[in-house]
Order: sequence, then C-alpha cells, then structure tokens
Amino acid sequence: MRRLLATAVLAFTALTPLPASADEAEPVPVGRMMLVLDASGSMAEPAAGGQAKIDAAKSALTTVVDSLPDEQPVGLRVYGATVFSAAEPGACTDSQKVVDVGTDNRDDLTAAIGDYAPFGETPIGYALQEAGKDLGSEGQRSIVLVSDGEPTCDPDPCVVAEQLSADGIDLRIDVVGLNVSGAARDALVCIADAGNGTYYDADDAAGLVDSLTVAQTRASRPFDLTGEPVTGTADLADAPELEAPGQYLDTIAPSGALHYRVPRAVQGSTIHVGVAFQGTAGTTGESVTLTLAPGSDPDGVSCRSEAAYGVGLGARSPLFYGGVHSWKSDPDAACNTDDELIVTIDQGRGADLGGRPIEIAVYEEPPLDDPSGRDLPPIGDEPEWETVEPSSTVIEDVVPGTSLANAPVVKDGTYSLDINAGETQVLAVPLDWGQTVQAQVDAVLTDPTAQAAAVGSELSVEVIGPLRQDGEVSLYGSEPADWTTGALANMNGGDPYRVGALTFPVTYLNRADNSGPVQAFSTAGLRYISVSLEVRGDEANQPYTLTIRTNGEAGDGEPEYDTADLPAPEADSPLVTSPVTSTDADSPSEARTEESGDSDSGFPWLPVGLGVAGVLFLGGAAALVLMSRRNRVSADR
Repeated sequence: MRRLLATAVLAFTALTPLPASADEAEPVPVGRMMLVLDASGSMAEPAAGGQAKIDAAKSALTTVVDSLPDEQPVGLRVYGATVFSAAEPGACTDSQKVVDVGTDNRDDLTAAIGDYAPFGETPIGYALQEAGKDLGSEGQRSIVLVSDGEPTCDPDPCVVAEQLSADGIDLRIDVVGLNVSGAARDALVCIADAGNGTYYDADDAAGLVDSLTVAQTRASRPFDLTGEPVTGTADLADAPELEAPGQYLDTIAPSGALHYRVPRAVQGSTIHVGVAFQGTAGTTGESVTLTLAPGSDPDGVSCRSEAAYGVGLGARSPLFYGGVHSWKSDPDAACNTDDELIVTIDQGRGADLGGRPIEIAVYEEPPLDDPSGRDLPPIGDEPEWETVEPSSTVIEDVVPGTSLANAPVVKDGTYSLDINAGETQVLAVPLDWGQTVQAQVDAVLTDPTAQAAAVGSELSVEVIGPLRQDGEVSLYGSEPADWTTGALANMNGGDPYRVGALTFPVTYLNRADNSGPVQAFSTAGLRYISVSLEVRGDEANQPYTLTIRTNGEAGDGEPEYDTADLPAPEADSPLVTSPVTSTDADSPSEARTEESGDSDSGFPWLPVGLGVAGVLFLGGAAALVLMSRRNRVSADR
C-alpha cells in the first residue's frame, strides 16, 4: 500500500519533457492535482502486512512530497477528519482543504500529512464537490481519491463524479480502494467510471502501481509542441535561418506563406524538414503544404512538396504531421548542391489555421562516401503482414506521450494501456537499417466505442517517420483475416477488435520513390506509433493492448556515409536536437497577426466538439480521407 500511495503522487513528477537547460526556458505547465484522502475511523485498521492504513499512507506521502518538482501544482483535502459520528452536526460536510493547490508548497504538504489522523465518517460526495471547486473549471485537472470505505452521506459520490466530468476529459477522477469489497468497492468503482478515471484495488500490488502511474501521468500531460522560437516571414529576403539539426516553434500565418532558410553545412547532404501541429476535431480541410526548394531558384521546380494533415477526424486533439527532403537522383541537381534551401509553409485550401503553433524539425543527413549509391539495396519491396500474437506478459509501466515531443522510447513487447474519447497517444520505437516495424492494437470494445464504430469512428493506429513523415504500408482491403474492425467488432458475437500498422523496410534508396510512406523509411531513426480513439462524446474509456514487433536484421543495407562533418542517423535517434521551449494547452503562444492589423484570435486549445453536420458527414468521409492519406504521392512542383 505504501508503494501504491507513493506512486499516486510520484506519477506527476514526469509529466513533460525538460528544456535543454533551466536557463533557456520557463518550466512547462502541468495539470493540477488534488489528493483527496479518507480520514474516517476505519483508516486505523491494519492493512496488508499489519501496518495501520493511516501509517502506510502518511509514510508514503511524506516520502514522495520531497520528490515533487517545484512547478507541480498539487493540493491536499481530507474528509472525515473533525466530526466523529454521523449523529453529530456537520458529519456529512466534514471535509477540509488542508493545502491549497499550488507550486513550491512542499513544507505545507508535509505538515498537513503529519496532522492526518483517522477519526470520523465518510462524506465522499461532498469532498469530491469541494475538490472540484479547489481545481477550478479549466485546464487539465485530476483528483486522486484514496478511500477504504463505503460512502455514508449524501450526495451520491457517483452522481457528483459524473457532474464534475461532464465538461469532458480535462478532469479525471482516479480511485484507490484500500482493502475494500462488496458494496464499498462497487461504490468506488462507480466513482472512477463516472469520473473518466480508473479504479484500482490496493491489494493488487504488482500491476496497480504501474497502471496508476500511467493513468495519472497521462491525465495531466497536455498536447505538447517544442522547439526554439522562430518567426517565418512572408518576404523571402527576410526569412530566418533554421540550422540543422534543430527543432523550432512558430505560429501559422493567418494568410499567405511563411519562408525559412536552411543553410547546408556539407556539399551533397540531404536536408530533411518535418512539421507537426494540433488540428481541430471533425475537420477535413485543415492542412499545410510544406515545400523545400533550392535557394538558387526558389520559384522553380521544388525538391519536394508534401501536405501535412491529421491522424483522425474525430480526435479531440488530433496530431497533424508531414515531412519533405531535398534528395535528387542527379548528384549535380541544385537540391543536392545549393548552399541554402528554402522552406515554405502555406495553409491548405479551405484551412483556417492562423495563429496555431507549428513545430518544425530540421535534419541534415551526411552525404554518401560513394554518391552513385551503386552498392546500396534497391527500393524496399512492400512487405506483407506477419502474424503478431500479443504476449501473455504485458508491460504496464509505460506512459504514452500526447505528441511526438513527449513520446517515450519503448522496445518490442505487448503494452497494456487505456485511452479516452478523442485522445491521441504516441510511443517511439528505434528502427535500424533493413528493419520494419509492426504495431497491432487489440481490444474488447466498451459499449461507447462499439457504438461509435458503427458510424466509422474507431480505434486506429499509425506510424510516423522521425522527421514527421507519414509512413506505413496501406493495408486497406488486404487486412489479415483475424482483424475485425468497425461495426462488427464485439457486436452480435463478433470477434475482438484488432487493427494494425506495418512499415516498409528502412533502405536508403526508398527516398527515390514517389510515395511518401516509402520515403519515410529512407533513414534509420525513431518511429512514432500513434494510437487514436476517434469517438464523439466524453464517456468512452477504452482499454487496449499495443503489441510492437520489429522484423529484419539490424544494420542490413546500412549505407557508408562521409561522416567527417555530420553524424550519421542511428536507430535510437530522433534526428533533431532537444527542445528548448514548449507550447501546451495551458500556455498557447501568441497568435501571429495580419500585416494590416492585429488579431486577438489565438489557437483554440479547448476541446472542439462535432456539430450535427460533422456527425452526419464523418461516417462517410472518414474512410475516404484515411484511404487518401495512405496513398498520397509527393509531387515535384
């Protein structure tokens, strides 16, 4: 139990990526947390191992408070601490906020924990109402309720939890039940279910700690974009330089194109540029066009041009991405030899993205020792799906990221996860030369997810290249026989839901192909596996397993680079430098303004729901858009 309670707090110490140095950027804001602790008389009873529940709680909390980062907003509320009996006045409103939600309040928390003692009744509903007020009504918020008993007072805490979470997944209530069973356990489970959270038994020690860490960390991690601030210009003559390798953060112009310059450090190198941004739920026209052109003739034939758009139509925080490169088969082409290349970012037709942050990643790949590439393997053949069976031993201690910027690096295995309605989760996996990666999602769909699947909105998985490229084999129409998706999954005796993504083998000459998903596998480096739950509404929480498997011999077909001045790409490398600043849901960057005047319309970070027209349109459009995404072709302009 001590380890369990410690985890409930420690989960909040690794919420966001750290800046390159403490002097370069302000700390990234994280979600607010309120601990709600049971001080009823039953907390004096022994827990597993004989230690009193209250002593285990105090010991764990005291230990972890010292480890909390200064920037973590956390508070502490107790209930049942001052009124002994239900017959006494005030027993059902006996809850006190003993530490305000704030940062750098560790001394206050430690003192409050020292005063924490078992005493009275169990007014959980009232305590939850007050905790909701403590946290406010906006931003990422999380309540951790720790209780060992059945509620003894009105209001019904399950109803309260439903009311608190009615505004969406920005507020989550996770519940830890300490040695409870029967009606008490049922009541606590109901609170977690109604509060978009998860219930855990304290005596389920082995898996409980890992699962709670995942749930709590994810609940407070905002969508994140990172990079060094930069301001692109409409006038090419004034365009700023983006040095490689580097990761930059700008905002999309309300209209017109933005330009940047990328100096080439080594003759014959390949320049890669990728972008990522957060789109809006339920849209089909939101995209940017990313173009890379030679500096000597920026208005002529481009090196490469690509559309960057999103993972899913129904996602509340959809991840939009795309990437281009400069390589041309003619060694003397300007794209291969110019000392400077021009990057242009322009909104797609019908898009309204002005003021939204956009992450720009730039990487310079060293030239080959032999520019002819005559000894390199040819473009990789499209692989076939190989049967993937989830492991009986699942990994439960992984916290998915919300974007490429904070995705954890993982290895082959089966991961036990859960995802909320409209959420996008991202994991990173190393991929070497000659290797492919398979990612398979398995789930027994909950009722809301199964119902949504009937109208084309479901659980999906994609693979993104290291420089934000779209990168996977199109399996539509040729799915393995053991996959069941859409309306048939889990309905009317249907098979469990299964879907997957498969990549091309990593081969240098894949960059010569006209297909974006093939080009995405022309360098070694991290691949990002993105899972999205495209469900409308706030009620769905979907458990699933993600099985990752890499195939092929690492290093097969690895090219020989001239690495005297530039490092070669490696399997476990993100290919770009560490971020130095961050933009997230609680700290949107300033919106770019029109040249003719100021605009106060910034990035709409709050969840955007689907209107009636969007709901009717989505079912038919989703398949078309997803199909076109996987078959889109990069074009020379």
